[in-house]
Amino acid sequence: MSKPTISTRVLLACGAVAGPLYVAVTLIEAVTRDGFDLRQHRFSWLTTGDLGWVHQSNMVLVGALTVLLAVGMRQVVRTGWGAVWAPRLLALFGLAYVIGGLLRADAVAGFPPGTTSEMVQRTWHGVAQNASRSVSSLLLIATSLVIARRFAARGRRTWAWFYGAGIPVVFAALTAVGFAIGGNPSALAFLATPWVWVTALAVHLYLTLPSARSAAREL
Repeated sequence: MSKPTISTRVLLACGAVAGPLYVAVTLIEAVTRDGFDLRQHRFSWLTTGDLGWVHQSNMVLVGALTVLLAVGMRQVVRTGWGAVWAPRLLALFGLAYVIGGLLRADAVAGFPPGTTSEMVQRTWHGVAQNASRSVSSLLLIATSLVIARRFAARGRRTWAWFYGAGIPVVFAALTAVGFAIGGNPSALAFLATPWVWVTALAVHLYLTLPSARSAAREL
């Protein structure tokens, strides 16, 4: 493996900041957007209304940063199981967020404010926007399994379990937190779980960079 470059570090850093930025901006939107109710509304519905462009931009940005992370990952993980498909799947996960950000979800009764049940319409872009969320989840799960298999093939069982079981464990923990604080118990889990995992991956990749030899051993 060649010595890591500054560009590789920047690409991985993009992935490290993507998740925290996305979650923070989304939560700020959720508590400041008039009419948005965390107890019953989905975060993707923040793409609707006059201020929908804020969440759309947030989704496009986090997706683009994740694609850059995938490029950096490909520069670090060059050989062995998953060297090709792990970065590809991660890039497709980021692309799903970009596509979702370019579309608007359908309005629902009560949000944006003033929307009545009679005004609610099912549109192609609303269906596609909703589908992008499901597709992104499947892509991230596939990525986690490929990376877990890579570590297992190298005999690194702890890391294999960390990446393979990380998504369901974090989701369950955040759902429990949701129950504890009231409201929609799974809302926080759906929002933050993917980005906890992606951030952990980006930081792990970044920390392997000081020594190319150690990077090859770890990944």
